[in-house]
Amino acid sequence: MLNSFQAEFLFNAFVFICVLSFVMYLPRIRYYIAGLKVPKHFSNPDKNRLAVIVPAKNEKGLRVLLDSLAAQTYDKDYFDTYVVVGDKDDPNINLCASYKNIHTKVIENQTCKGEALDGILRELMEPGQKEYAAFIVVDADNVVDANFVMEMNNALVLDRQIILGKRRIKNYLYGRKYRTWAVNCNALTYTFLDKMGNCFRSERNMSNTICGTGIMVRRDLIQEMGGWPYRSMTEDFELTVTALLNNWTSYYYEYAVTYTEEGLSLKSCDARRRRWLIGYAQVGEKYGRLVSKKFWKYVQDFFSGSKESVEHNPKKAELVSGNFWGCFDYLFSFVPLYIYFAGTAILALVFLGDAAYKFFAMQTLDFFSIHCAVKILLVLYGVLFFYTAIAFYEDRAMYAISLSEKIVALCVNPFYIAEYARFYIEAYYLLLTKKQAKQSWIQVERMEQ
Repeated sequence: MLNSFQAEFLFNAFVFICVLSFVMYLPRIRYYIAGLKVPKHFSNPDKNRLAVIVPAKNEKGLRVLLDSLAAQTYDKDYFDTYVVVGDKDDPNINLCASYKNIHTKVIENQTCKGEALDGILRELMEPGQKEYAAFIVVDADNVVDANFVMEMNNALVLDRQIILGKRRIKNYLYGRKYRTWAVNCNALTYTFLDKMGNCFRSERNMSNTICGTGIMVRRDLIQEMGGWPYRSMTEDFELTVTALLNNWTSYYYEYAVTYTEEGLSLKSCDARRRRWLIGYAQVGEKYGRLVSKKFWKYVQDFFSGSKESVEHNPKKAELVSGNFWGCFDYLFSFVPLYIYFAGTAILALVFLGDAAYKFFAMQTLDFFSIHCAVKILLVLYGVLFFYTAIAFYEDRAMYAISLSEKIVALCVNPFYIAEYARFYIEAYYLLLTKKQAKQSWIQVERMEQ
């Protein structure tokens, strides 16, 4: 039970946590500013041979993606599409046969997307196969813009090994029926990652946060990796971290557009978000110490004056700087949020618990504790509301939805974001208790097409 002095002290502690978190988070504003800039548009005079890879085990509605690939403005003689299925009876084999330059590859007993990608990439890298300059990965439930492959080829003029395209929302192409508040809230995730994150990372030559669809990986990097070695639940995030560890370069290129499908229901979105967080925990456990060691090695080299190897090489100096800040970004960018959200949650629960104890045990209604808890929760809601508003403004061209839908998303998204805390706790509980068994490839909810 809190007395008045203790209650006042705890509320002042909340104010201190807010101020501390805000000051620590201020450098992140640079990320948001970078997202407001008009992205650079590149042109490539050379036509490179490209391969588009589509993992499609048990996938329905593939025809929409294949139609969009058949309608590409890029020269059809310079790119091929490979659809990877799980068995020879997959109906998508017959579907693909009706399209030019679209081939199917059967990889049996695949249990995850990584195994499908590894199988096809190893085959395409064998001697005697076509010499593809790069490989593009697109999920089977996506649609690609008519200029998608051409823009990926344009991006090859950049000296980057991994290119990330822009993710827009496929649901928005098919009318109001396929837009729900859950779709609109989950769509904001891509803005948070790209416009409010990867734009700045690309500017600073930092490792981008990679999403597993609408990406291109150059041939030399596939050779270095020996195929596709990732088997975690979020193989794209594993690529993100190994790119950081191995100094692989990446770039977010907004003109190569992929339309990704969002589940209509909250249940479907929650299943995806739970998988993301479990995969995040797995990757963090596997690579976290390695990133920490690399970061502190950079710090030690800086203070020991070990700069001879880069001081006369501006390109290498830029790469080292990007790697240093990339490690810092991975290790510390979420620390202010952890401090703020953990402090907020704990103090709100303390005040609510104190009010409940006094009410049930002492039949006293403690308005001060209730007032403090409500103010803490309202401040939290306001922070997440403002964060959502920034995202809508940063990527306003992406959200082809009505004003009323935007207002609903603005009001509801703070609760949607707050739900990540549950998935975060669940993911690390499963990790600590060793209950993260290997997951099989599960068919998720799809739009009717």
